[in-house]
Amino acid sequence: MPSLHAYFEESTLKHSWDDIARVFWNRYPNPFAKHISSDDVLQRKIVGKKMFSTRLIVKNGVLPKWGEFMFKDTSGKYLVIENSVVDPVKKTITTYTRNVSLTSFSSLEEKCTYKPSADNKGWTVCERSALSSSSVRLLAPQIVSFAMSRYRHSVVATDRGWSFVVNKFEGSPINSVLAALARSGVTKQAKLVRP
Repeated sequence: MPSLHAYFEESTLKHSWDDIARVFWNRYPNPFAKHISSDDVLQRKIVGKKMFSTRLIVKNGVLPKWGEFMFKDTSGKYLVIENSVVDPVKKTITTYTRNVSLTSFSSLEEKCTYKPSADNKGWTVCERSALSSSSVRLLAPQIVSFAMSRYRHSVVATDRGWSFVVNKFEGSPINSVLAALARSGVTKQAKLVRP
């Protein structure tokens, strides 16, 4: 029987939804996500006014000592798929993330929804839910506990990473160009590139 653990949290990013949406595709690299070695867009399409994307994210990580015997030839690189929906009309970004590596060991699925804060329109709320599971006999509870402990630690770093990336782009020349394009309604032609 698999062992399961669910996690729910709401955090507030002290940046507007527009700022979060502007840097969404450029949040890596940042010093709070050193475990991310690369991210690539596999698919992107616009349906109506929503943008749907699928990205492959490569993470570096270390298994706990008690789990290493199960995966002797692991390189320490793990693959994660992120599906996202950006809805500029409702001002929401929703991400669905799941690991595709080591699924025989552990599975972690996460859903995040970013939307303007009801308390302060200049801030963004992130509603997070995650489910960790493992069906490894005898070790499943320890595996799930380890995965959720690591996940909770990464949530704090993720929020710090958002602030770093928004602040990094605030002073960049491309940000003022994008703001001007947004005001003129020409945002479809704008493409944000990494500085």
